[in-house]
Formats: sequence, C-alpha cells, structure tokens
Amino acid sequence: MNYRKIASKYRKEALLALQKWIQCASPYDEATVKKDAPYGEGVRKSLRYFGELGRKNGFAVDWCDGYCTELSFGDKGPLIGIYGHGDVVPAGDGWKHKPYAGTYEDGVIYGRGATDDKGPMIAAFYATKALKDLGLIDGFRVKIVCGGDEERGSSCLKHYFKEHKGEAPVFGFTPDSDWPLIYGEKGMRGYELTLPLDLSPIVAMEGGSVPNAVCDSLLVTMAKNPSLERKLASSGISYDDLGNEVLTMIRFKGKSAHGSTPELGTNAAGIAFRFLGEALGKKEVRNLGEIILSPDGASWGGAHSSKELGKATYNYGVVRYDAKGLSISLDFRFGEECDPDALIRTLKEKSGMEAKSLSEHHHLLFDKKSPLVKTLLSAYRMEARDYFAKPLAIGGGTYAKEAPNTVAFGACFKGRDGNMHGAEEYILEKDLLLDIAIYMRAILALGKKAR
Repeated sequence: MNYRKIASKYRKEALLALQKWIQCASPYDEATVKKDAPYGEGVRKSLRYFGELGRKNGFAVDWCDGYCTELSFGDKGPLIGIYGHGDVVPAGDGWKHKPYAGTYEDGVIYGRGATDDKGPMIAAFYATKALKDLGLIDGFRVKIVCGGDEERGSSCLKHYFKEHKGEAPVFGFTPDSDWPLIYGEKGMRGYELTLPLDLSPIVAMEGGSVPNAVCDSLLVTMAKNPSLERKLASSGISYDDLGNEVLTMIRFKGKSAHGSTPELGTNAAGIAFRFLGEALGKKEVRNLGEIILSPDGASWGGAHSSKELGKATYNYGVVRYDAKGLSISLDFRFGEECDPDALIRTLKEKSGMEAKSLSEHHHLLFDKKSPLVKTLLSAYRMEARDYFAKPLAIGGGTYAKEAPNTVAFGACFKGRDGNMHGAEEYILEKDLLLDIAIYMRAILALGKKAR
C-alpha cells in the first residue's frame, strides 16, 4: 500500500484544518474557567473544534466533561489509543508571523501549536480518517483523545482515565515528541522556590510565562537609577529600556526553549540577577544568577547523569518579586539512577531558598524489544525510509506517563523541532504529509498486532 500517495489526497483538508485550529488560541486562561471550561474559554473552543472536526468526518464524539475530547471509530475488537493535546503555551514575544493566524507561507505553517501539538494531532486524525475511509479499521477500534491541560501537568488525561473511566488501550501512542520513537522519559518534578528577601531599591520583577519554558524576558522596576542604567548600557547585555523620569524599568532579554532542554535557551532572569547582583552589591542575587544560568546544576553541585536517561536538568521558568519576596518556578528533570531528593536538598542549601513541591512524575522506560516499540519503530523506518533509526530517551514528559501501554511516537524530525515553545513555531507541509503516512502504517500495524 502506498501510504504517502494516500496521505497526499488529504493535503488540502489537513492544511486547512490545522490553520483553523491554530486560530483557536488555547493557552490556559484562569479568568474564563467555568464548569464546562475547566481550563478556560480558549481551550474549550480548541477542544470543541477538534470534536466537531471528528463529528463531521464520521467519528463518535465524547466531550469528557470539558477536560478532553474523545473521537472514536470501530465497533469491536482491541483498542488502539492516540493521545495528544489541544492546549498551547502562551505566545510570548519575538514573532514575525501572527501567533494565532495559522499563516501558510512557502510550504510552512506558522503559529502557536503548529508542532506542539495541533499539527501532529491533525496528522494522526487524518491518518485514522484515511484508514476509516478505506474500510481498513476492521477487527480493532481506534480512539483519539485530545486533552486540554498537557502544558500544565496533564490533569486532563488524569481526569480522563480516573474520573471519566477512559478505556485503557492494548497499544497506544502520543504524537507529541520526536521521531522515530521515545522508549524512555526522565522523571519530572515541579517546585516553587521562595526567598523572603528585600531587594531594595528594586520594587518588582516579573518574567517568564510557564514553568516548562526558559524565562526569555524579565522586567525589573526600581526608583530612577542613572548609575545602574549607565553600567547596563556598557555591559553588552541585551535589554529594552522602558523607564521614565521617575522609574528605571529594564526588560532583560534572553532566549526561550522547552523546559526539557533549558541548555538550548538563555535565561533572562539569570542574566539579570548576575548583573544586578554586581551592580547593586548584592551577593545573594548574583549567586542566584549563577545557579539559574547553570541548567545542568554543575555550578552548585547538582550535576547528575544516568545510563539510559542522561543528565539532570533544571529550568527556572517563571520569576516574580514583590513586597512579599522572591519566587521562582523550577522544572526539574532527572534520570533513572538519580536521587532527586538529595539534589533538591543541595539546591536549597546553595540557594538559600525553600522548595515547595507542586508536581511529581516518575521516569518511564519501555523494553526496546516489546511488541509496541518494535511495531512502531518498524512503521517509522519503512515509511520515512530511515532504516537505521533507533529509539530515543528524552528529558521531555509526554502523555505516555499518563496513558497505559503508550509511548511517544513522533512527530518532530531531526533538525526540525518546529521552534516548540518559542517564537515562530512552525511545521513543514511535507513533514505533515509524511506524518500522516507514518501514522497510517503504524495504526494499521498495531491493529493487526492487537487482534
């Protein structure tokens, strides 16, 4: 069967569906949370869009109390599950194309969610639709579950399986990572670091948007300080001067990156703390700057590496300072041989901060020889014509930690991460079509294996 040729027949439909879905701006919005919109109005509209897309194309729809949208097809047989998400991180700064326009230009679609995770979910949807249209979903069933809170910790999928009693699949995958396949994921913990200190003459600090992205800008406000402004002007640091006659207001600029790979970004808070510590003679602030600018923990004794899952990483995403003191979010990821409690104790000792635990996820490791891994890897190799590709272990956390018998399978190709969580997020048209072909082959193979 020529899966690529079949996928090409859905090109216009898939591109238009993705563009329209991107236009449903869907970051979490506490201000619009209500009973049927537990994550806010934007996420509700995103989940409704996906559900209506399924309904119009012959899928049964379950709205799952507003936490997820479930599309299903097939009357009998074992279940193949596909788990992705329709929420996104906030747009942030630095865009050339409008973040919620779904702009198509020269074979590329730009927009928040294009690659995380609306593009891959559209690919999985049209792969399933193509198999349905061809009458090939026979003797097995498929459910595509679109969650609304993956970016904040996956409470959506927890609700789906626990409260909503969602059915566990025989085999499942989540199209929310890298090709060819993820057999291992680091453990993850979220913390709020706090320190009740007085940073006068600084009045306020505010930076970062979500815990699982590198803080790409930090706004610092204080009484007018010409001396500090002159030092900053000659420092070579990237910043915006937003001050006036009364206030010094400086936006320190960094570079965003996903919280699983903080070494690929530049933390604006770290840059700011290091500079301000020197300029204002505050050693504790400079010390925090050095800690924040060490995403592997090497500067303070937090370095650790495990055989399968690799190095521990520390991402400081959201920074706030006011009269109550300083708070910093920490997204901490670690391998299978790590003692996370010991590393956090060391961080508290070196930083002087308290650490309040907000979330915890254990690491995940699948046997590379398991039927699920072998079947999916074979589908990728055959369709992508990448015959020597090997399964990966990553620092990112996916729905595979929440869904039984599930691994992360695509959809970012090597060298094309889509600017995930950054400005100018994108997906290539040719990659979207290849994703459809790979997922078609994979779903059919899993269905036959499960029968």
